[in-house]
Amino acid sequence: MHRDRLPSARTRGFLGSHRCRAPQYASRRARYELYSHVFVDESKVGGYYVVASTVAAGDVNRARKAVRSLALSGQKRIHFTDERDDRRKKLLKEFSALDTVVNVYVARGLRDKEARPLCLGALARDAAASGADHLWVEKDESSYAHDKKIIGQALQSSENRPRYDFPRAHEETLLWVSDAVAWCYQKRGRWTGLAAPLVADVVELT
Repeated sequence: MHRDRLPSARTRGFLGSHRCRAPQYASRRARYELYSHVFVDESKVGGYYVVASTVAAGDVNRARKAVRSLALSGQKRIHFTDERDDRRKKLLKEFSALDTVVNVYVARGLRDKEARPLCLGALARDAAASGADHLWVEKDESSYAHDKKIIGQALQSSENRPRYDFPRAHEETLLWVSDAVAWCYQKRGRWTGLAAPLVADVVELT
């Protein structure tokens, strides 16, 4: 697993987690808990959705174990597109019990190569400004080098510079939460509603 660590100068006094039951639609900014870990996945169907699931630093190991326990026997990872509707509903309920805060970044009407840096850059800046400690972005071999560059540039002028890693989905269980919410948002309708208890902010970038 590749790791990039930038010098960190943590800034105190940031706002804590912004948790609510109905997502707030923000124009440009979402908030994260101080020193939190942020787990990032995306969906490219019906728009570009980059989803960031946030877990307090002290809760990461517990949350990882809890999510891993939800995988079926022989299942390497939970991938929402492969699940049945009844299991999707059960998983969303279980994920909601983890006290995970999710932010969704949306770009519509753009090509993937334009939408991804827009969403990922905004996420990285928001996480840094809020004092997040660590970004975990699902590794996509086709965009890996570009993703590192996007995040590095986004954090360049920030006082707080979170670490960032690029695990594969089967290596980091908390990416599965972001995958689930991303799937729900690209499906829209009732699925967006079912994911709502997890979602704090929806940032519309276009």
